[in-house]
Amino acid sequence: MNLVKLQNEIHQQNKDMGWWDEPRTFDVFVCLFHSELSEAMEGDRKNLMDDHLPHYEMFWVELADFVIRVMDCLGSEGNTEYNCTVLGVESTRTRLLAEQHRLVTDAYSRSEDPYYGPRKHYLTTLSSSVVNCLKYAELHNVDLLQIIDEKRAYNLTRDDHKPENRVKANGKKY
Repeated sequence: MNLVKLQNEIHQQNKDMGWWDEPRTFDVFVCLFHSELSEAMEGDRKNLMDDHLPHYEMFWVELADFVIRVMDCLGSEGNTEYNCTVLGVESTRTRLLAEQHRLVTDAYSRSEDPYYGPRKHYLTTLSSSVVNCLKYAELHNVDLLQIIDEKRAYNLTRDDHKPENRVKANGKKY
């Protein structure tokens, strides 16, 4: 799979669904990244099946949601490569999630700190987080790309993802 192509498809789908009608800051993305990882942890902790894709464990669907969000962000930044270092993929689920939290925080720090130079550095860090999730799934014989495809298809049908419902009280603002 061409990850840049997938990233651009995800970003275009989200633009078409109105998620980019207003500017989206990296601060918001970082919070959303951490949110998806925490939901994956909760699914694993409670041994839950997903409520949207009930034929999958919640852990894997939330990890797919994390990858979707990261790829949307990378697509918005015009990321063109996924050449990165893979770390910690032979570990436990909690170790993987902790590593992903660290990479997200590291990307955020690097995006704000002029010491690290151009934005490419934090894009590489986020790209690494995507590859780590895919490699971890592969090691556990889980087709995370399939789950991503199914979740993207499901998201197209969600009432809470429609622009008119997002602007309502208690709607998804971002």
